Amino acid sequence: MRDNTILLTGGAGFIGTHLAERLCGGNKLVLFDSFRRNSLKDTTLDAHPNVSIVKGNILDRDSVAQALRGVDTVVHLAAVAGVSSYYNESLTTLKVNIGGTMNLLECAVEAGVKRFVDFSTSEVFGPNAVLVDEESMHGIGPVSERRWVYATSKLAGEHLVLRTGEQHGIHATVLRPFNVYGPRQTGEGAISNFCSAAARGDALQVYGDGYAVRAWCYVSDMVEAVVLVLSTDTSAGHTFNIGNPHEIATTVGLARRVAALAPGARIEQREMARAEVYARIPKIEKAKKLLGFVPKVGLDEGLRNTIGWFKEQAQPCESQ
Repeated sequence: MRDNTILLTGGAGFIGTHLAERLCGGNKLVLFDSFRRNSLKDTTLDAHPNVSIVKGNILDRDSVAQALRGVDTVVHLAAVAGVSSYYNESLTTLKVNIGGTMNLLECAVEAGVKRFVDFSTSEVFGPNAVLVDEESMHGIGPVSERRWVYATSKLAGEHLVLRTGEQHGIHATVLRPFNVYGPRQTGEGAISNFCSAAARGDALQVYGDGYAVRAWCYVSDMVEAVVLVLSTDTSAGHTFNIGNPHEIATTVGLARRVAALAPGARIEQREMARAEVYARIPKIEKAKKLLGFVPKVGLDEGLRNTIGWFKEQAQPCESQ
């Protein structure tokens, strides 16, 4: 994947910055972000000669159109995410994730973009996603529960991306990440929450009975999947589950593994006050077959890397 001009919406975020580091050596990158979350500050990407940084909102059509000038490839990561956002900013979540994606697609068509990769979510499968493949039925919860505005917005985005690709001849692909984690994760997530708490010396808080199950995918494996999509002609028109079905843990089991890497860490269990997602475990045979995707980083290795990074961030700066 070389000699392209790539727009990364959400490029200052957790996955966006890791992807930018992988792609910037041989491509020109435009990182477009509202900086709602900022992982860019923990990188040197702003000094890279192939990287341009644009602050903007995907709801602002003029800003999006300007950022797309000269771009041939789009990787769309920008979204309002995080469980607290679904409850506190439900309408904003829908507006940004649906309206912003529509804005971006329309501008991409006008700009002559050739390839478009959309980040969706494993949440489109609802609360019980056990060994689901790409054609499994979507079981999103009721509209009375705000928990599902994100999943609904992302599923709508999948249709928008694929149908736009079909109608306008754009190489369009959708990825459904399953619980990606790693250094620089600034958003909400069990691993980032646990590692951050352990690094600060705070209790690791487990909500509910702790028996919810997740398959955990390290960020470098997620980045590899994107690179494979960008460099594989047969990825056009497809949706892919991306995750690591071999690295599974309950929430309380995960907390115990983090605590084992942070001696002295303690675990507290608290009442679950929101709709629970009981399981997220993907089948990834389609990504293996069409992309050659095979996750490589195990959970223990990934946890060591992640908690090590959070501990570095928690260390006080030395006085000058």
